[in-house]
Amino acid sequence: MSELIELRREQAIREYECMKHLKLFTDEEIQSIKNKRHYHEYKIERRTKILADFINYIAYECNLFQLLLQRRRRLRIREEWVSLEKSIHNRVRVLYKRAMVRFASEYRVWTHFLRYCKTRRFVTEGSRALEQMLCYHGDKPKAWLCAIEWEHRQAKNMTRAKHYTLRGLQRHPECRELCVNFISMQLGEAMRIVKKTEEDKQYAPTANGTDLEKVLKTAKLVYKNFEHKDMAFYEELLQMFKKHVPVSNELAREAITEMRTILAAKEEMWHLLANLVLEGNNFVTEDEIKSSETLEKCVEIYQEAIDRLPTKKMHSLCIDTMLELNSTDDQSGDQKSKRKALANAFKRALVADLLEEEKLLQYLKLLLHNNNPKEELVMSVINKGLEQYPASVEIWQSYMRYLMVHKDVAVDELEAVFRKATSSLPDNSSRLPLWQMLFHYYSNRTDLPGKIEQLFRRAIDQGPEISHHYQPLFLDCIMKTSKNSIAKVRTEYQRLVKNYTTTLELHQKMANLEAMQTPPDVNEWRKCHENATQLYGKTNPTVWLQYAQ
Repeated sequence: MSELIELRREQAIREYECMKHLKLFTDEEIQSIKNKRHYHEYKIERRTKILADFINYIAYECNLFQLLLQRRRRLRIREEWVSLEKSIHNRVRVLYKRAMVRFASEYRVWTHFLRYCKTRRFVTEGSRALEQMLCYHGDKPKAWLCAIEWEHRQAKNMTRAKHYTLRGLQRHPECRELCVNFISMQLGEAMRIVKKTEEDKQYAPTANGTDLEKVLKTAKLVYKNFEHKDMAFYEELLQMFKKHVPVSNELAREAITEMRTILAAKEEMWHLLANLVLEGNNFVTEDEIKSSETLEKCVEIYQEAIDRLPTKKMHSLCIDTMLELNSTDDQSGDQKSKRKALANAFKRALVADLLEEEKLLQYLKLLLHNNNPKEELVMSVINKGLEQYPASVEIWQSYMRYLMVHKDVAVDELEAVFRKATSSLPDNSSRLPLWQMLFHYYSNRTDLPGKIEQLFRRAIDQGPEISHHYQPLFLDCIMKTSKNSIAKVRTEYQRLVKNYTTTLELHQKMANLEAMQTPPDVNEWRKCHENATQLYGKTNPTVWLQYAQ
């Protein structure tokens, strides 16, 4: 082991001499580099080898390379590139190769090496490593995809990229990424053939037919032979087809026809078709779609889908598309037609009792957004919602908001709706939002003096969720209405402590109010902290600190 280390140290002497000669590093820095390299060499030559040691050595050499480049730029020195930078590259390459041999089962070693080759543009080195990587990691589809991506994007070798794709499909016939990748490469080649043919009208066809026909036939054959055609496959495939129009139109139409047959029971399939039409993709239908007809065709597809699959999910997907369509600021589009399509989508789902709670609330929000909403329509939506979702607090909130803002109903009518809401909700539903709306209503009604205090007392008489929330707020309310008279607040506080279960917030609120008095009554202030420590001292040490302060 020591002989190998000494040999590598001797091989690096030329680097240190160049560093010193070009004044890129000081003597102390060069000695530090020697020591660190010596340390890493001993680590990777140990009997029990660890991958982390190789990674750390490689990372150190890469950082040294970056520092070297910075020094060269700063000092404007370009000499001895071979002796320095290339020597570091060679060392890193050797370290990676040793790591890939010793830890061949570690997939990340191969990917790190490919990333390094991509950064340094060592395309040939990367291509050589791919074949070895696939021997060890051919069971991973991502390894084949990595090899295809490298040959296609980096090496620009379409032959090897196709070779890896076909081998990968043989090994992983269920991998949709490999199938879509191969079809994409074939269509890309077809587009290059079309472009070349347009540039050179004398481009000669092959003896067995045109090159274009052969390429498209191969893509079609791979598509037909792929057996795992699910929704994710078609989504990825059709998105890829959009990038290769018009050469992909024929194959895209065939794929859509088969998709409509295989996945007719999937709501996502119809949603995908409608969105493709909305984007203006002509391969969805046999006839060419004009830009003015896209919305109409989209609605037709959704109508056909709802007739075949009358489900909540299908209606929700249709509504989502219409909402997104109306949210875009497209001045060229027919805004009236978009709004009409959205309204029809909501009404269709409402009539069929297939409107999800979230979408029903959106519908109510849109209706109440108008200054003068149609009462009959609003009430029909609310009644449908309460009938289908009796446990929905949000629908009751919308109902109360409608009565308070748009109808300006009498207090008795609003109270009746509130009582009906609180009694209709199941025990596990929170009634606090409804109480908060009622408090908001009474706080804005200055013509009803004394009502807010009565409402506080009603709330405190409720269950723990409501009572505990409004107890500390009640003390604030009394303090304001009694013109900062602490006596009435103390009386109410003592009544709450005696007759109700209280929260820590109540005692802290009363302690703060006592502290604000000038001068504060120490005995009353102490009582608040004593109550807090007696009830919550075992579980909350903060109350003792507040008491001590």
